Amino acid sequence: MFMSGFLVKPRSSQNGVSKTQSAGNQRHKSSLVGTSETTRATTYPKSFCEWLAGIIDGDGTIQVSKQGYTSLEITMGLEDLPLLRYIQHMLGGSIQMRSGAKAYRYRLHKKLGMIKLMNCINGHVRHSARLLQLHRVCQVHDIPVILPIRLDAQSNWFAGFFDADGTICIAMKHQLPQLSIRVTNKHLQDVESYKVVFGGNIYFDSSQNGYYQWSVQSRKDVIMMLDYFKSSTFRSHKSRRFFLIEEYYSLYDLQAFKPDSIHHKAWLAFLDKWNKLMI
Repeated sequence: MFMSGFLVKPRSSQNGVSKTQSAGNQRHKSSLVGTSETTRATTYPKSFCEWLAGIIDGDGTIQVSKQGYTSLEITMGLEDLPLLRYIQHMLGGSIQMRSGAKAYRYRLHKKLGMIKLMNCINGHVRHSARLLQLHRVCQVHDIPVILPIRLDAQSNWFAGFFDADGTICIAMKHQLPQLSIRVTNKHLQDVESYKVVFGGNIYFDSSQNGYYQWSVQSRKDVIMMLDYFKSSTFRSHKSRRFFLIEEYYSLYDLQAFKPDSIHHKAWLAFLDKWNKLMI
């Protein structure tokens, strides 16, 4: 268990300058000497920091190269270029289309930009693999690591992680439509927070080398997530389906999904809107 707000000081050499051990057994001095640059770093809104940490936990990686340089990379599908543009607007960096893939990659690597990033997401990153990466990057920049705080229903981390690893879908079961909100990840602990805060269930899927899926399907749980959506900022293309949830339940109550319903044309028009949001 992580202790909320606990500071972890990077290991330092005797002269007070932090060093990192690379794969090539080389040592690299920290970029911070004397007055810390972190005290002059741009302050970002807490809501943005939480959301960005969720995005990075889901679709990002923060790295230290063999030469001791740090960087952030976030890779997302073509349809989420506006999301990456927003991050670029806030942090700087560059965006390039990945060769041979239908995806864009955002990259940040300048020292000052990485220091600002660390001070933005420090204390909000919680993915098991990403937290280890955070420790390594903070060590290079001589920044004490803040372990993740406890999440609650007001945290924008959920929105960011959903933008990365979530989906909203409708499936027919026993001739009835069923709407579900889902978030998937390889590690159980990285989806457990959704169940703790929003209810629902977690399932293990053995396909694709195995992964865990949190989902809510009952109307009560879905409406709780819809209330969260109204108070938080989602930015992925798939999150736009949240705007159609109330219409879905209105048509469901009219049983518009039945082919012989007088409202069936409205149901088909709704499905057309629903599916277009994922293109």
